Amino acid sequence: MISKSIIRKDIIDITRSKTLLTTLIIIPIIFSVVFPLLVVGSALIFDIEQVTGNDLNMMLEKFVGVMDPTVATYSVEQQIVYIFINYLLPTFFLLVPIITAMTVAANSFVGEKERRTLESLLLSPISIKNLYLSKIIASIIPPLFVSIISFAICGVVINALGFPIFNELIFPSTNWIVLICCLSPMIILLVVLVNILISSKVKTYQEAQNIAGVIVLPIVALIIGQISGVFLLGLELILIISAVLLVINFIILYRISKFNDRSELFEKQIH
Repeated sequence: MISKSIIRKDIIDITRSKTLLTTLIIIPIIFSVVFPLLVVGSALIFDIEQVTGNDLNMMLEKFVGVMDPTVATYSVEQQIVYIFINYLLPTFFLLVPIITAMTVAANSFVGEKERRTLESLLLSPISIKNLYLSKIIASIIPPLFVSIISFAICGVVINALGFPIFNELIFPSTNWIVLICCLSPMIILLVVLVNILISSKVKTYQEAQNIAGVIVLPIVALIIGQISGVFLLGLELILIISAVLLVINFIILYRISKFNDRSELFEKQIH
């Protein structure tokens, strides 16, 4: 059985850490408030079509051609805002669950070591498998909570600024709903699982973060792919990625469920 006391203790430790707490606050503000505020707010202040020029019009033609036909009836300004909100911003938004989950999970075991509490934890009667599962659940809760709150705040900002442009509420779209309900939880679980494993094998928090930082690269590739017009993060792609991540998460969880070697974990972390 999982240990509720470990889960509770880990969440309390997160709220007491200024570094972790700052990350859980600053990252969501950047991607759920600042980004939409800059782009959608700029559409209200400036003539975006005139500012961006012909290059953007060529990109819009490429994007609009593969989207809902109603998008073609929008003005250029509306098309720019629509594409940013429903295709580009969701990709940036995925950095919220990734970075927050990575920060929290990377601290799971090495954080115990740095606080000098890991030895007593390893000597407790809880099994290694249940210790891992408890750490996983404790690491999932904060980024999941932060993602949901960020999604709500992002919606308020987008609808407040977008209503004068579209004369209707434009958030959330189907893409956003599927992303927050399917893709985001799968990404959080994957990042937590990978970082828990890394944290259990390294000896410093900085080392854990440096290794885990590679997880951000696929999101960077998604951002570049969309900006260059290679593909769009549409509904089908979100569902496909979510399904693939679900399978990967099951495989990693199955492997973790086989962990029973207390001495190995003790040796990697204590010595």
